[in-house]
Amino acid sequence: MARVASAIAPPPRCDRRPRGAGVGRASVAPGGGTASASRHRASSSRRRRRDVMILRAAAANDGARAAKEVWIETRDAQTLLAALESGLVTTALFRDAETAQSRAKLGRFRALVADPSTRGVVVVTDAASDDAVAIICPTRDADECAAVARLSGVEPLVIADPYSGGDDDEEEMGDGWKVIPWENLVAAYGATPHSRVFAVARTAADAVAAFEALEVGVDGVVLRTDDVGEVRELSAHVGGGDAQPSSASASANSAQLSLTRAVVTKVAVVGSGDRVCVDCVAAFAPGEGLLVGSFARGLFLVHSECLDAEGYVNARPFRVNAGPLCSYVATPGGKTAYLRRLAAGDEVLCVDGASGATRVVTVGRVKVERRQLVMVEAEAVVAEKKKGDDDDGGVVGTSEKVVSLACMAQNAETVRFVGDRASGDDEDDGVVSVSVIEPGDEVVVCLLEGARHTGIKIEEQAWHER
Repeated sequence: MARVASAIAPPPRCDRRPRGAGVGRASVAPGGGTASASRHRASSSRRRRRDVMILRAAAANDGARAAKEVWIETRDAQTLLAALESGLVTTALFRDAETAQSRAKLGRFRALVADPSTRGVVVVTDAASDDAVAIICPTRDADECAAVARLSGVEPLVIADPYSGGDDDEEEMGDGWKVIPWENLVAAYGATPHSRVFAVARTAADAVAAFEALEVGVDGVVLRTDDVGEVRELSAHVGGGDAQPSSASASANSAQLSLTRAVVTKVAVVGSGDRVCVDCVAAFAPGEGLLVGSFARGLFLVHSECLDAEGYVNARPFRVNAGPLCSYVATPGGKTAYLRRLAAGDEVLCVDGASGATRVVTVGRVKVERRQLVMVEAEAVVAEKKKGDDDDGGVVGTSEKVVSLACMAQNAETVRFVGDRASGDDEDDGVVSVSVIEPGDEVVVCLLEGARHTGIKIEEQAWHER
């Protein structure tokens, strides 16, 4: 609380120009602009390109940083109910404790309270514990935006409010000024893992713009609306994988994955082992499954049991028969987990084999049984960039690299990989059953970089899997 309280006093102005060099005294260049305007625009453009490159690298190296959340702030009970029922949010923000208490009967969610008595920096507290969890800061002009940027690395969670007033003030900032603070703050907060920044949005379109600022986006959005339609629109957008609702574990901004095809080189029965079935609370569609494998360098896309098995076994669209306990499975945030570690309430990454689109699904049950296993080995050919000795030190060509992969699965007709038979005679187009897979068939895989430590990507100078 002391850290949050220390930020309540307005931060000093960010204008560090010499005394007397204010905006009103700026020299004017021919054509009506300031003499430094062109230099400033060029410098800003260079900084923005640099910021995007840095943020892209940070997002690639830190999956947890890419986590996105959506909160709801509304005075309307039906809007809150719609947000909860759609799965858009599990956190709601209120302007007084009484309203938070009265809305508790609508469902199970985390209630936060923002003190409405101040129009400056507002402390957000947990309605249950009274602990401070965030601060809301106005970003109505350049000075306020820069002051909030200086809180990066100081405050754990800052909510940027680009609107001119609170709930009762209908005046809105221009679209351009709502985007400018978000981009500036994404650049500032992307440089540190110790702080997160949320944006207040009044429409689904504004929320999407905030999530896409500088191609990386804010860490979360507070949707401030009494319009059920805005909630449904944002929920539909979130359902497409652009963001995920907040959760007790880790929400995820599930990016589209780059998938490739590998050619099966060997199939062998390897004896019995402890096989894991992952039952999820949401149904998988045809073509979807979980990424599973024996090696961290690449995972196979194992199809769900949403297809019938010639009438012998009913379809179970919630299940993926994933493999033995030791296998890796892809989880949100660019991480992996051992199948042995999965439990009810955990999250895994559902992947569409055709597009690479992903969505987060929650595990409802994990079933472990001893079953006969089959090992499938495959090879994928990837292009590797070669750096040359040219003046720019750039890429001068590419070479092909063969990546060897392996995956174990239960010896059963209902266990399928996303892929194609070499003979083209498989009845289920786009999947290959373990019972008939053979060398020459193709399977869909996702190639990963780096080694793994507790499921997190790390850089190792030398590592090997076999």
